[in-house]
Amino acid sequence: ENIPMIPGLENFPGDVIHSSSYKSGKSYSGKNVLVVGSGNSGMEIAYDLATHGANTSIVIRSPVCTRTIYFHWVHERKFLV
Repeated sequence: ENIPMIPGLENFPGDVIHSSSYKSGKSYSGKNVLVVGSGNSGMEIAYDLATHGANTSIVIRSPVCTRTIYFHWVHERKFLV
């Protein structure tokens, strides 16, 4: 895997994987997991981990703008006379 070097990472006793190797959060249930990055992959992985019971945290370099979007669905009814 091509994981950029983080000082001290060589002494980390846990698993370190790149998002390209991530398959499922099943094996992380009950574990503390740190997702580095908030791009599409990072956010989807963090969500999947959380839904599988991992204690998930995300670390990012810059602030993230989030916005809740509400959709108002209008149902058009056509009447035949």
